[in-house]
Amino acid sequence: MLLIRGLIASVVVMMFVAAPEPVRAADVWGCNYDKCVAYCTKVSGKTCTTFCERRLQDKRRDKICK
Repeated sequence: MLLIRGLIASVVVMMFVAAPEPVRAADVWGCNYDKCVAYCTKVSGKTCTTFCERRLQDKRRDKICK
């Protein structure tokens, strides 16, 4: 019984730890395409144009950006 409780508790903790953060709301570039490209280039430098276009489309769809 104690083993089952421990297993359930560990699964619950893992679910909260593995839950994704709201990345769209937490980024540093907001709704500005130029800032997104500059930040992406500084961080990774790969496929930033496509990344930023998709992210801005997602933000507009989710009504984070107008």
